[in-house]
Amino acid sequence: MLQHPTIASRVSLLAGFFGLAAGVLLAAPSASAADTGTQGNQTASAPPRPATLFLIGDSTVKNGSGKGDGGLWGWGQVLQSHFDLNRLVVENRALGGRSSRTYLTEGLWAKTLDQIQPGDYVLMQFGHNDGGKLFESDRPRASLPGNGDDVREGTVVMTGKHQTVHSYGWYLRKYIAETKQKGATPIVLSPIPRDQWREGHVVRAGGDYGQWAKDAAAQAGADFVDLNTIVADRYDETGQAEVQATYFTPTDHTHTSEAGAKLNAACVVAGIRGLNDHDLKQFLLPPSNEPAARLDFGVAEPEAGFTGLNEAVAYSDEHGYGFLNTSKLTFPSGDRAGSVSSDAEFMLSIIVPDRNHLVRVTFGSPTRPSATSVECELRRRMTDEVRLQAGQFETKEFLVNTRTKVLPHGKQVRLKPREEESESVAWDSRLSLRFYGENPSVAKLEVLPAPAVPTVYLLGDSTVADQYVAPWASWGQKLPRYFGSNAAVANHSESGETIAASWSRGRCDKILYSVQPGDWLLIQFGHNDMKSKRDDAVQRYREDLRRLVVAARERGAAPVLVTSMERKSGIEQDTLGAYPQTMRDLAAEEQIPLIDLHARSRELYRVLGSRVSDIFQDGTHHNDLGAEMLAACVVDGIRANLPGLAELLTDAEPVRPQHGR
Repeated sequence: MLQHPTIASRVSLLAGFFGLAAGVLLAAPSASAADTGTQGNQTASAPPRPATLFLIGDSTVKNGSGKGDGGLWGWGQVLQSHFDLNRLVVENRALGGRSSRTYLTEGLWAKTLDQIQPGDYVLMQFGHNDGGKLFESDRPRASLPGNGDDVREGTVVMTGKHQTVHSYGWYLRKYIAETKQKGATPIVLSPIPRDQWREGHVVRAGGDYGQWAKDAAAQAGADFVDLNTIVADRYDETGQAEVQATYFTPTDHTHTSEAGAKLNAACVVAGIRGLNDHDLKQFLLPPSNEPAARLDFGVAEPEAGFTGLNEAVAYSDEHGYGFLNTSKLTFPSGDRAGSVSSDAEFMLSIIVPDRNHLVRVTFGSPTRPSATSVECELRRRMTDEVRLQAGQFETKEFLVNTRTKVLPHGKQVRLKPREEESESVAWDSRLSLRFYGENPSVAKLEVLPAPAVPTVYLLGDSTVADQYVAPWASWGQKLPRYFGSNAAVANHSESGETIAASWSRGRCDKILYSVQPGDWLLIQFGHNDMKSKRDDAVQRYREDLRRLVVAARERGAAPVLVTSMERKSGIEQDTLGAYPQTMRDLAAEEQIPLIDLHARSRELYRVLGSRVSDIFQDGTHHNDLGAEMLAACVVDGIRANLPGLAELLTDAEPVRPQHGR
């Protein structure tokens, strides 16, 4: 039987740990379950409810429908990416055109208050709509200026209804008091500045709504973030011309662009970080421009800038890092360095933001020979084996992409149940690294931001997706080894998926929101798409692919179509119908690169001959060895058809059939 020199069939520690952690009972996958994208029967207990961060305010917090209508965004629409989604969910209840008064009188606050539970948080920002008319005009929404208890009685002309109008500060104090009564924590924000300038400086709200918000918070015993000042300082530092060109549109001096919303959200987070001993800070992810971790193992005095770790610290959210299995860990030390070592594979998890990370690992042990390989997240193969003698050390770098299900308009990717359970490691706010081999040993570990590196996005079905339990595997999870520290691989594929379902579940939106000019998008569908009974199934498949190709191009990314590999029974008789040729035709029509994995896989199977079963797990899916060989086919296609992407490939040795001879 063919065997990869460093891969053995095993149930991965990753699947075992995360299955148990989620209360999931994992069964061995069956062929029929795998073909439909469901690996085993699972039962799960309900996870603890995350805390909720409610946002109330106006259109500067949530603009329009919250989907970036007209290129305008509120900062609340992009705030979730700063928080650990597993522990805190941002619920944006702001609504355009509302003032501190009308958010109450229109019943919006009552609906929000009804949802608040003990342990939740409420961020409130009003002021932009609190001026104007009290009772007249078509928008009678003003509150009384200031923070007093005076009132004005009157009849709203539009409705003929009597209203008692209070001060701006009174409404804030009411929201604060009622939030506290529900056992939740209120935080008051001063309103963000408009794009209004005087003598080269942005106009601030320190003399009116900013001060009144601060006073109301102090009177009612709430924390206060001077968002107006934090943002204004950033605007002044940036300069009027760049602020207007980057953060606003030419015709709107109140509402921000997406870039402006991201800046303002970052300022909100900066304000939260500045609060003294506030427990909301525990849910924040590490700043995107700072290292997520720099760990020095087994030493009494760590290197400058590193955190020393010479004991088996179990993972906790409070630490932000830790080991997922601690029983067999040792921390030997020597004259020059120490290490963490084990007689068995071990895992380390670190809280990280949704981004690309440069991971720098120094391998080796001061006291024992070691042979160490690394997988990340859902068994993504990152390195070849590093074999060292006692006292030898070697450093390697590679890029890892992590993601969450957050979308910018307050929505989320609609994950399948198994993605929330046994595959949750692929979507959480953690970077999980698995070290395995003969006495796996690590001396140092750094997880650094990598904002400017190119990303290779993958989208497809189970034959591309990261498979969570060995020996099931796909070419997508073997691809990162070929790019090392030159490019990050972001695999958004999922078992059982079609191109149509990837649109409806938000997977395409997640990629399109994340992709940057110069990135690549490899798309492979067909195995599940061909199961449709619709008369126009092939045409819909083609149009859904074209839609994604066009959208990727509009964002400056390079789409690449990949025909599906054949099934085991398709060496001579094609089993995928019109779908591979449809993809070939679309690539030619759109003049984009094609990797013909369908043809390359059939040639691979012919070379293997009678041994072809050794690379399959069932009739469709592959094992580790088969996935390695298909990844080599994809890399061959990259070298042949994508010279720009080929420049990013490393000299990692591909796995070929002759390795098993």
